[in-house]
Amino acid sequence: MKLQQFNSLFRIPTYRLFLVCMLLQGMAISISAPFLAVYFTTRLEVSIATFGLFTAVTLMAGVLFSSWIARRSDQPGARKKILVSAMICNALAFAGYLWIHDFTLLFIYMTVLTALGSPAMPQLFAAAREAVNSATDVDHAVANSTLRSAFSLGFITGPLLGTLLIAYIGYIGIFSSTCFIFLINALLFFFLLKKAPEPPSIGASSGGIHIKLHQDARIYMPFLITTLLYMAHWMNNLNASLFIIHHLGGGTREVGWISSLCAGLEIPIMLGLGLLASKYPNRSLMLWGSLMGAAYYVIVLFSTELWHLLAGQLLLAFFVAVISAIGISYMQDLLPSMPGYASTLYSNASTLGRLFGSLVGGWTAGVWGYRNSYWVCLLLVLISLGMLVVTQQLSKEKRQTLSL
Repeated sequence: MKLQQFNSLFRIPTYRLFLVCMLLQGMAISISAPFLAVYFTTRLEVSIATFGLFTAVTLMAGVLFSSWIARRSDQPGARKKILVSAMICNALAFAGYLWIHDFTLLFIYMTVLTALGSPAMPQLFAAAREAVNSATDVDHAVANSTLRSAFSLGFITGPLLGTLLIAYIGYIGIFSSTCFIFLINALLFFFLLKKAPEPPSIGASSGGIHIKLHQDARIYMPFLITTLLYMAHWMNNLNASLFIIHHLGGGTREVGWISSLCAGLEIPIMLGLGLLASKYPNRSLMLWGSLMGAAYYVIVLFSTELWHLLAGQLLLAFFVAVISAIGISYMQDLLPSMPGYASTLYSNASTLGRLFGSLVGGWTAGVWGYRNSYWVCLLLVLISLGMLVVTQQLSKEKRQTLSL
């Protein structure tokens, strides 16, 4: 039965296309990401604080533009145009690193181009959702988990490729390769992506519906939950390596081992979660994922040896797999007739979580220390757990109202 669920995915028209493009998307994002801070501080000669400002502004510009596009993305025929245009804009954005060497000019250029390219990821998930909707024997969570696993595989291999490119070619190699991969995705979508089936009549053609949905606690509560969980996750991402070095006596080798272990565990867990989601509600899996995250942060808070953190990676991998693979299904299921809008809500929540997590994580570590910053992570996850319980109660009340 489990094998049949995965086999049925590949009988969906264009699903293989989405898998390949998601793999390439993960590679494109991760090839240059580990080296950007070094590039800005050494080649452009700006401070790390200035680089942080650059990151924050470009992320916020992406959130604003992708939100605006989301209101139009669920209209017939819009998805393919948005995907192709966004991929081309991402390619042009990274091309800017090749010929713009003035920080102010690059700041303006990247803010505009990365914002225009920001709809690529949510619209890719939305296009896949539309394809899955046309199949009657496929679970949405299985499809999303498999897609997210492809992205994770690309995200793991990207830095390895980037390391080789920067060693033998330099920054030109990583930026050129990133442009090339985005262009490949644009060409694949242009030539191979077919028009999606017509959406139901209750779809997103009505512009005012979005405002009403945002006023519905069943929609904005999951948005806040996703933001808080990503915020906790990103605080850990920011501080874990320095915590290992300064508090547990590890070095860069141990940091690499622990990070690789977590990344490697995420992929099989994501695939397994897709199968579990066919039996259990996404909200329940989000609840279990949050509990695993809380348990991980408790382990970090009281850890005294490296093996404590090493053992905790299984809990962290489950937590990250849930918010990455199940989180988007959780959001899409709330708005089944508006996959583009729902996917963008998830994408924006994760982006805001990463942004606030970086800012708060850096501040708390500087003021209270690396270990004590994990109390904030734990608090964020516990708040999210409480909100998940509240949304479950809201859902029960809604069902009771409808049955009367």
